[in-house]
Amino acid sequence: MSRSAVSSLDARLRTIASFVRQGSRLADVGCDHGYLICALTADGVILGGIACDINEKPLNQARHEIERLHLSDKIACRLGDGLSVVQENEADDIVIAGMGGETIAEILSECRWKQLDDKRFLLQPMTRAPYLRRWLCTHGFEILAERACVCGDHAYTVMQTRFTGKRCQLGEYDLYCYAGELTCDVSAEAKRFLNRAVYALRKQERGIERSDPAHASALRRLVNKLVTVIEEGR
Repeated sequence: MSRSAVSSLDARLRTIASFVRQGSRLADVGCDHGYLICALTADGVILGGIACDINEKPLNQARHEIERLHLSDKIACRLGDGLSVVQENEADDIVIAGMGGETIAEILSECRWKQLDDKRFLLQPMTRAPYLRRWLCTHGFEILAERACVCGDHAYTVMQTRFTGKRCQLGEYDLYCYAGELTCDVSAEAKRFLNRAVYALRKQERGIERSDPAHASALRRLVNKLVTVIEEGR
């Protein structure tokens, strides 16, 4: 039996793919080579969709992949910033991946139809995941599910989210900003992702323990909470 196209993707893209709903139409923002949307379409998971990128070169690479797999009748390529080139009736699931958490938040903030109940936003920040979680909660988004993965030497997290309008204020050192729904994930991948956060926070704490002891103390308490989450998941 031949392998499915999705199973041939790397771990990061497979994790994103696992959140895509069967029979949906996909918008892939920052599509790069177009591997994700092509694999999902080839396997019949999605009906098709739109591959978007702000740069011409990666969009041309995606176009080449689409043509190679004879999927031009199902996937369109559009050059533009964020979701500005996608209309509300053209996508059900929206992937925004491979960029910083602040950039993802900016793309969502500028999306005119993000409040529609049937939309699901699948987010994979390369950096600033705590910032993104906090932004989502304070701007009316709910994180429905979250899963960590390891690809090469890097650990990533993928969030499935939707807009509900319910806003939750989180403090700078709130555990949820740093762990999100990964507190429910006992996998080795989640532990590795959370351990990376612990390492970064401890490094930050050491850098300010003399100049800003109050801030350092808050970081230490946060680290202890994260360590507890990791150890209880063993």
